[in-house]
Amino acid sequence: MFNYEDYLVKKNALSFEEALVLYNKIHGSADSTDEDFNFLWSSVIESASEYVKKRNDWLSYTKEQKQQMDASRTALHNGFMATLKPLARYMGQMSWDASWYEELVNVEQARQKQGDFAGYLLCIGCLKAR
Repeated sequence: MFNYEDYLVKKNALSFEEALVLYNKIHGSADSTDEDFNFLWSSVIESASEYVKKRNDWLSYTKEQKQQMDASRTALHNGFMATLKPLARYMGQMSWDASWYEELVNVEQARQKQGDFAGYLLCIGCLKAR
């Protein structure tokens, strides 16, 4: 069982509302018809999907499987983060709001919050696609 309220009191929590603010900074300032933006955004979502799948699979792994898969999970997390930097850089070049990137990487417990952001991106995209 999962209790969202228990999750939120952890010092490394990223709330849905905080993730939504970051998401809306990205999509509120970018031109959604810009081909380069859409290419970079697609890379972010593809990478987030790969990482989140591995992170969800983690719940069913044995201790031994976790030890074997830890490096690949870390690599997928790093890969996700590597897609955000070019997106932020491009947004800055276009004079769009790229402050979301610094807010995501320059925080305490950044890695866990970044991983949570990947999951929230998929959740928001799923809800938006309705």
